[in-house]
Amino acid sequence: MGKRVLVIYDSRTGNTEKLAQAVANGARKVPGVEVVLKRVREVTPDDVSSADAYAFGSPSHFGIMSGEILTMFTNLYPHRHILAGKPACVFTTGSGGQVTALENIERILGVFNPKWIKPGLAVEGAPKEKDLELAEKLGEKLAKVALQTT
Repeated sequence: MGKRVLVIYDSRTGNTEKLAQAVANGARKVPGVEVVLKRVREVTPDDVSSADAYAFGSPSHFGIMSGEILTMFTNLYPHRHILAGKPACVFTTGSGGQVTALENIERILGVFNPKWIKPGLAVEGAPKEKDLELAEKLGEKLAKVALQTT
């Protein structure tokens, strides 16, 4: 039976979306993995509960994650056991503060007790070719760990 990787992101300018697509493309390289790529506002509780691994992407807003990503984590908190022990990674974009935003997301996601796939990825401005390559590697690593996780 295959594993499902859920890539959740928020994006205003398209930069975080480009990274999300690259993470998803990397995960798709791993046989036996189904990848679901969704904007945070389209994610359902079913999507979250049926996933075996997660990638969370957000733009940096004043050094913190987007409001929609924070709202999702707040809504998922009562169901945090669903994510416990499952592989998860984080990626951010921004024009300053993206590393701080990444750290803030990791701090909040930490209460869900995931199996961390690190390092995450923090990109300044529009992703360059090297950034997209790193995002693909992150997605591939996430998918491989998902396959190994029971």
